[in-house]
Amino acid sequence: MKKMTYKAFTALCVSIGLLVPSAAWAATDVTWTSSSKLYEVRTLTGKSEIGHGNGALGSATFFHPRSAVVLPDGKLLISDSSNHLLRTVSVNAVDAYAGLNLGEDASNMPIGGYNDDVLAKSAFEQPEGLSIDAQGNVYVADSKNNAIRKIAKDGKVTTLAGNGLIGSADGAGSKATFYEPSDVAVDGKGNVFVADTLNNVIRKIAADGTVTTLTASSTRVVEYFPGAVDTAGDFAEGAIASAKFNEPSGLAIDGKGNLYVSDRGNQRIRYIDFAADNVTTVAGGGELVKQSPYVQGEYADGVAALARFNAPEGLTIASDGTLVVADSLNHAIRLIKDGKVSTLAGVPAEYGKDDGVAGSAQFNHPTDVAILNDGRLVIVDELGNKVRVLQKYAKPANLPADKGIKILLNGALISTDVPAQMKSNAVLLPVNAVGTALGYKVSFDAKTKAAVLTKGEATYTVAPNSTSVTKSVKGKIEQLKLNVPTMMVNNRMFLPVRFFASESGLDIQWDAVERIVVLRYLTF
Repeated sequence: MKKMTYKAFTALCVSIGLLVPSAAWAATDVTWTSSSKLYEVRTLTGKSEIGHGNGALGSATFFHPRSAVVLPDGKLLISDSSNHLLRTVSVNAVDAYAGLNLGEDASNMPIGGYNDDVLAKSAFEQPEGLSIDAQGNVYVADSKNNAIRKIAKDGKVTTLAGNGLIGSADGAGSKATFYEPSDVAVDGKGNVFVADTLNNVIRKIAADGTVTTLTASSTRVVEYFPGAVDTAGDFAEGAIASAKFNEPSGLAIDGKGNLYVSDRGNQRIRYIDFAADNVTTVAGGGELVKQSPYVQGEYADGVAALARFNAPEGLTIASDGTLVVADSLNHAIRLIKDGKVSTLAGVPAEYGKDDGVAGSAQFNHPTDVAILNDGRLVIVDELGNKVRVLQKYAKPANLPADKGIKILLNGALISTDVPAQMKSNAVLLPVNAVGTALGYKVSFDAKTKAAVLTKGEATYTVAPNSTSVTKSVKGKIEQLKLNVPTMMVNNRMFLPVRFFASESGLDIQWDAVERIVVLRYLTF
């Protein structure tokens, strides 16, 4: 019987109601943290529909992109797993890199293959995790071929270890066997570490090609449904040789040469300290139960030991040591820093396809993260069939150089005849220019000088130097309290920015360094 994976198991549980579910990049000076409000998620390339089309970023298509790594020339290499291809993404195009298009089977699914040769004649079957060494050699976890492939700088594809057969044997090169490895990581000594996912172990391929198993195999057996019995992963901390994992799925090497592991089935991020000969949990938790092969997935930020994940997968380490996690079934990107877990982007436990402000943008099973040379964070959105990017909001080229306060709406400059004002640490915006840009019909009472804004069935009336706005919807009157009074400058009325945020569904931030009011709709 084919082993049931974490993704298949959770999908089945949901269905029966058991679970509730050279091309260098231009510098953008990004240093992202979970506390920053000025970041947003954009689609770099790919569409919701599946395909394998190359070409312009806006028209290229993917079929379950799985992993990403930055090549020496600055391009992004993507494992397009269900297309059985490797493809590159540059600043303006998606191109073929390695793998053959072998047509489709009777179910109209792309056919995978297994062939060592030059890039254009090589073949893969569901390639997943990618890594690159200091010399520029690329390593591929060729999952369904149960092999680790190597792409040399000269473009020749070879099999580093494995032979296409399922197994768990150690040995040199083709004598070793794997069971659907899903990620690889290379240290400074040329050792290649493998998340041998369905064997539930971490393997090591030494520089001479010898494969050894570093951690203990699981002997655990579960009956996850009546009559359905299978082997499963397990959990144990301590010495490396006795530590146990449950479908390890993501790897990252830190500056000490030690290994972070996404322990998907145990809902944890683990750490292998080779010098100390020890495996510990960095974040996450939960208990295995006899009836389930996996720890129940959950979502919680906070102190690392109390934080919770749901099928964490790809990992990367930022320059400041922050660990970035693709928390796949929470559809979110998480950060681990100073013993705490926070959410960087995504709406936890809700999948979708919207770009937008980091906390409102949606993902659909993100499986990997990578950092571009310009500092932006790439997010591989597997079931969304897209490659996304997290970056600081973009400033337009025509931004005035004066020191006045500027106003941007979704990255476009709002032209005003009077600049925004700062009063009592609050920013006030000119009613006419900003209101019109947001789709309000704006008028003024000549006698009272009150401003009247209308959109749909709502009408807002506000007087000069007032601390409230009168809102009328179908005859129902409501008084909206303002955080600071309105003000008049050169016969122009100004309203505090919070009014527009609450009534127009906007995310509004203040870039103190650039003196810019950043107005953005939550999703794009």
